[in-house]
Amino acid sequence: MEIIESRFLGFCNGVNYAYNLANKILNEKNEVYLLKELVHNKDVNSELREKGLEIVDEISRIPDNVTLITPAHGISLEEEDLAKKKRLKIIKATCPLVTKSLILGKKILKDGKDLIIIGEKNHQEIKYLYSYLKGSKTYLIDIDDEIPKIKGKVGVIIQTTQSYEFYEEMKKKIKSINNDVEFFDTLCNESLLRQKEVYEIAKKVDLLLVIGGKNSSNTKRLYEIGVKLIKTYQIENENEIKKDWFNGVKVVGIISGTSTPIKTIQNIKKKCLELQ
Repeated sequence: MEIIESRFLGFCNGVNYAYNLANKILNEKNEVYLLKELVHNKDVNSELREKGLEIVDEISRIPDNVTLITPAHGISLEEEDLAKKKRLKIIKATCPLVTKSLILGKKILKDGKDLIIIGEKNHQEIKYLYSYLKGSKTYLIDIDDEIPKIKGKVGVIIQTTQSYEFYEEMKKKIKSINNDVEFFDTLCNESLLRQKEVYEIAKKVDLLLVIGGKNSSNTKRLYEIGVKLIKTYQIENENEIKKDWFNGVKVVGIISGTSTPIKTIQNIKKKCLELQ
């Protein structure tokens, strides 16, 4: 059995930044806490927990005067305010691209424009952005939401892990009823490269394995593209692989989300070869 790997595997720059920062802080300090998840990958979060990182769901569960690492997708303004009240030392592991989106959103509003944020309302990145940018001139919309008709100038930003096709569809909808609109491309280029790679790999394989967390938005995008083109499965690690997937399969394609460790990918390759 032949395995064709994507040219883009493992961590993206933003995840790499957050992961390295978390490890650095763990080596330097005791009593280090993380709110929710560093990234959307169970193996990464479990590894950090084994190194001593305390992972909690709420700020209220963190003792006063200790260190808090934020997730790569950021924490909300309300959560940050609570952390400051508890005198926590906040270490921001927020992806630079997500921070850039926040800066752009603030500038759009400062310039007197209305702001449209496109994204999944329950995604941590969108919760983070909206908590800082919400107000009477800010609109948060997803695919099925009604597009607001705005009289004045409008600026638009989008969740970094969405797909190019989704963004283009939303741009058409927004432009169809709003005249003075400026779109700021805040999509993650590394995610887009992986999305394009799915189309190329699908032409060459009988089966595609998309590797990444079940709650990873960018991994979900890869799966959504792949399943339309070829037999595709999304898995988090080698334990989810089933032997009958490979019946009659000669070539397997492998691609990963941006928070998947290289070690996980290597374990999956090994398991595939054992099943041939």
